Amino acid sequence: MKKYAYMLLLFLLVSGIATPVVASEIRVVVDGETVEFAHPPILEKNRTLVPMREIFTAIGAAVTWDDTTRTALAVVDDVQVSIPIGSNLPTVNDIPIPIDVPSMLVGNRTYIPLRFAAESLGGDVIWDASTNTAIITTATTTVTAEEEDQDGERNKSDKIDINAVGQEILAAIDGISEAVAADLLAYREANILYRSFDEIRNVPSVTDTLFDVLAEQIRIVYTDEGIGSWYGPKFHGNRTYFGEIYDMHLHTAAHPSLPLNTMVYVTFPETGRSVWVRINDRGPNQIVHPDRIIDLSLAAADLIGLTPYGIGRVKLEIVKER
Repeated sequence: MKKYAYMLLLFLLVSGIATPVVASEIRVVVDGETVEFAHPPILEKNRTLVPMREIFTAIGAAVTWDDTTRTALAVVDDVQVSIPIGSNLPTVNDIPIPIDVPSMLVGNRTYIPLRFAAESLGGDVIWDASTNTAIITTATTTVTAEEEDQDGERNKSDKIDINAVGQEILAAIDGISEAVAADLLAYREANILYRSFDEIRNVPSVTDTLFDVLAEQIRIVYTDEGIGSWYGPKFHGNRTYFGEIYDMHLHTAAHPSLPLNTMVYVTFPETGRSVWVRINDRGPNQIVHPDRIIDLSLAAADLIGLTPYGIGRVKLEIVKER
């Protein structure tokens, strides 16, 4: 009997047959709530895989299974994720998204990479190594400079966009007279749009006191278009220009000149998909690539479908606040 067991073990080692490693010590938290898995996560090639139905349900998606094509489908709002068993190329809204570990059947359960599950639906994932915890914040609960409403239009915060309002609204701000409001609009028209708060200081009738009042009430929103690119594993874990640790799995970006923490809404017209990113680095290199206007993190580029292209023309909606 022992001889048979040894021979079986040797056969498994030689043939390269792998069995999933249970990773029950890994904890997953979605929007502050711990996910209680009926079937524990597993490790495959150093990637955490979780039961698809359980993780997508926790994120808020409806899950179905097509037995004919052996494909799992998750849907939430206007996002549809299709995951063929054994494929490294699932799709998000029909856009192929490459993953390094394919979905797999363990018993009769479909397991998928945890990070892909969250980010395919617009969520963010942070790994806390000290507690072996994956912290997922879904797109519906992430606090950003602007949020999507049910009609897909972005709701503004209480601050007004100085590039989009008229004299009457500006003059309604406490401390701002009709004359100052008129000067602000005249300067805006002469310079097309405001692009920084320093430009508001250049309006002759705006004193330091009035500027402080305005800065509390307004935001600056303007658009830009150009070539976008992305950066990933080579820079993962390095310090950004501003001293942060670059995490390619977060929705951040490098920009040649925008201030730290500026929020930018990036749209890739090729796919029609968009993502909010926070500027936390400098780039792309303007000497080598003078035509590029933004360098997205891997996660942000994946979400809008830019990674398969490498680079592509993008539209930026830039939001500045004081």
